[in-house]
Amino acid sequence: MQYKTHLAVSLAVGIPLMSCTGDLNFPNALAFCAGALLPDIDHPGSYMGKKNKFLSKLTNKTLGHRGGTHSLLFAALVYAFFVWIRNLYFTQAACFVPFWILCGYLLHLTEDSFSKEGVNWFWPLTKHKAKSGGRFAYYSTGKLSEFLIFLAAGCIVLLELKLAYDGSLKSLTPGRTGEFLRYSIEFLKRVLCLKT
Repeated sequence: MQYKTHLAVSLAVGIPLMSCTGDLNFPNALAFCAGALLPDIDHPGSYMGKKNKFLSKLTNKTLGHRGGTHSLLFAALVYAFFVWIRNLYFTQAACFVPFWILCGYLLHLTEDSFSKEGVNWFWPLTKHKAKSGGRFAYYSTGKLSEFLIFLAAGCIVLLELKLAYDGSLKSLTPGRTGEFLRYSIEFLKRVLCLKT
């Protein structure tokens, strides 16, 4: 999936999640977007790869594309690294930045698991790449299927931004659905030792 599609799909999911917990602000949204792009650091032609050529070439040579950086192990390592950075440098206003980086990262892996190539979630324990979409619900990078996903997600993001501007974004997660999402996310924050 190209970076613009990753951003569109991730934001379409992330904006309502951040909104229902009261975490929708610039630092968290930026962290979420960074997490959604970070796994592709292993491809020198990717958006993140072009921003950090040395690290991109290093990860590509050692792990290959959709190798280690597209796994739960690397998601945990990235999360631990940003918790460490947060403890050293972040202010109280940005205390949930590592959590939203992790959410963006995991969403990227989920999105890539619907591609034709799949994702090796349990690298290095296995070489098997899981394909969530089966034989029918998958996309190919750079093809019409990805363009249609980008178009749909882009429309959803525009709708969410309009609702946010109007102050009615929480209408996307009404009643028990919103409560369930809010409690689930708060629970995850506590489990990950982020609740202050």
